Amino acid sequence: MTTNTPSRSPELRRRTPWEEFSLAPWSHRMRELMEDVFQGLPAGVDFAPGGELQETDDAFTVELDLPGVDKKDINIEMSDRRLTVRGERVVKEKEGVMRHSTRVTGTFSYEAILPCPIDEAKVSAALSEGVLTITMPKASEAKSTHITVK
Repeated sequence: MTTNTPSRSPELRRRTPWEEFSLAPWSHRMRELMEDVFQGLPAGVDFAPGGELQETDDAFTVELDLPGVDKKDINIEMSDRRLTVRGERVVKEKEGVMRHSTRVTGTFSYEAILPCPIDEAKVSAALSEGVLTITMPKASEAKSTHITVK
């Protein structure tokens, strides 16, 4: 006994409206663009250093991991409430052939917008053991005060 099972021919295959658009040629470029959008890096910047922004009652402190970066290669600007740190981790010339490297080199950028005014005249920065520490005292009118309810 034989059973008749319908065979599907290509003409009867269900189609979707998206089959008309092949993304294969564009997938690499789209991935690059999406990475740029989600990294939030300005054009021409290779990486954003890892770091932390901490707040106390009197100041904000930023610590950025910048191992191998010389202080002469770091530029720090404070404008209004925006902190911008830019610089470059320079590739050091070495003898022989580099077989493997996971080090990130090139230009870097870090930006933070602070929630209150800063006393820009008292901002200080220090680079020690590969960590850049920027201390930004709050402006006197920005410091919080406790109000007692009567």
